Amino acid sequence: MDKSEQILTLIKPFVDQGKILPRSKVEIEKNINDFILLFDNNQLVACAGLKDCQEGSTGEIYSLAVAKNSQNLGLSTQLLDKILMEAKRRKFSKVFALTKYETDWFLKHHFTQMKISDLPNKRQKYFNHDRNSSIFFKDIA
Repeated sequence: MDKSEQILTLIKPFVDQGKILPRSKVEIEKNINDFILLFDNNQLVACAGLKDCQEGSTGEIYSLAVAKNSQNLGLSTQLLDKILMEAKRRKFSKVFALTKYETDWFLKHHFTQMKISDLPNKRQKYFNHDRNSSIFFKDIA
């Protein structure tokens, strides 16, 4: 199974629950370099994408998932650390994530809840008002 298939398999339960937006294999393959992956015994156990918004040195975290049987082991924090290191390497000044769930997790990790108007202009245009996600920002130190 290639990386894109592993990502699809990992995020599928969360997509089915409406917690993560669906992505096609083609979309994941096209953006495979966005993904930060954590493996345990060659098994993908956590992933997240980090997309360059091409505006205001801002990155968007998306498709953040930890496998059900690997939750509560600190992997989400480990993943976030890797995301923030990558964001710093790519010279982003801040990152953001949209979510309908796990808002406490973002607050616990020192994200600040923001408004749609705080998003990069291009990203505001694609905000799904029906989904009405919460928006969390974090400055990159």
